[in-house]
Amino acid sequence: MAYGGDHTRGPVAGRQGPPAGGDGCCLAQLIKIPLLIVLVPLRLLWEALCWIGRAVIAPVARWIHRWILAPVGRAIAWLAHYLIVVPVAFLVRYLLVVPALWIHRWILTPVGRAIAWLVHHLVVVPVAFLVRYLLVVPAQWAYRWILTPLGHALAALFRWLVVIPAVALWEYVLWPVLRAVGSVLASCWRIAGRVARAVGRILATLWRWLVVAPLRWTYRWVCTPVGHAIRAVCGPPLRAARDAAREVGRALFGA
Repeated sequence: MAYGGDHTRGPVAGRQGPPAGGDGCCLAQLIKIPLLIVLVPLRLLWEALCWIGRAVIAPVARWIHRWILAPVGRAIAWLAHYLIVVPVAFLVRYLLVVPALWIHRWILTPVGRAIAWLVHHLVVVPVAFLVRYLLVVPAQWAYRWILTPLGHALAALFRWLVVIPAVALWEYVLWPVLRAVGSVLASCWRIAGRVARAVGRILATLWRWLVVAPLRWTYRWVCTPVGHAIRAVCGPPLRAARDAAREVGRALFGA
């Protein structure tokens, strides 16, 4: 890249650029002249087009939009509304909605009511009649005149054949026997308690005279004098040995 004019610094530090008026400056000037000859008319044409767009085309476009396109669009929308939407809505209303409402009101509703009336009087009422007089009434009759007397009879039989004999057996046989057995067992238990207490006192007396008294006499008249004699004979040597061991420990460990 060539440097000219007022530039004095080269691309590499410590190097001076080409001298003013050298070959690099002349080459740059020779290149700029053709570029200016080509670009200046193009720029002028661009500026002219921009001015024409701002001064002519934009006002014309706004005028066309305001006075031609907008009225035409509104007219088209009005025509579409009154030539398409309104007729289609009219047709839908009077060819679909109104006939459907009329059919629902004057055909489907009466037919549905007639079918419901027929179902009620031809199916529900006969079925209810049959259920009532073939199931409910016979069941009530059977419950009233068969099951209830049979239940009363079975209850009376159970009472006279089971409950009353069981109560009599308990009251006049089992309860007296159990009461007598209980009385005998209670009496025997009391007697066994007295016997056990007497045996316990006898055993305690035998233990006291056969074991405790001889042991007490032996401890008092044999073991105690022997212990005193042994302590009197062996006590001084044992104390001397203990004192000697203490002195040896002190001498060895400095205690």
